[in-house]
Amino acid sequence: MGLSKVALIAAPTKEPRPVVHASSGIAAILAPTLVAVLQFHQLFGAASLFLGIRVSWLAWQIFCAGRIFTYQLSLALELSVRAGKAIWNTKTVRRLRKKFVFELYTLLLGSGGNNLFLVLFWPGWWVLGFVVLVARLCIC
Repeated sequence: MGLSKVALIAAPTKEPRPVVHASSGIAAILAPTLVAVLQFHQLFGAASLFLGIRVSWLAWQIFCAGRIFTYQLSLALELSVRAGKAIWNTKTVRRLRKKFVFELYTLLLGSGGNNLFLVLFWPGWWVLGFVVLVARLCIC
């Protein structure tokens, strides 16, 4: 490719002509509308950017406050667990636990508990439940 065959691209010397003249009817109608739409677009974009920055800042503040709150809550929970363990192992609570377990065993193994166990765990319930299940499956 020689230098003589290369075409030099130069800037145009004439001003470009618009295809639609400003005096035409469609341009006269659409030009103010387009200007208004573009101005609204710029205003809406600026407002959206402003709100987006504010919302992101607010979200960051809420996130930081939540981290502080959860840290304080974890400290309080740790202290309450330690206190609960200390109270659970005291002599008074051990005595109360022994009394409660004794009363529970007395209720369950006494006359009332025996009847309760018979009603709940009577083997006939299993048979009746199986019969009802088979009947439902056969009917439907």
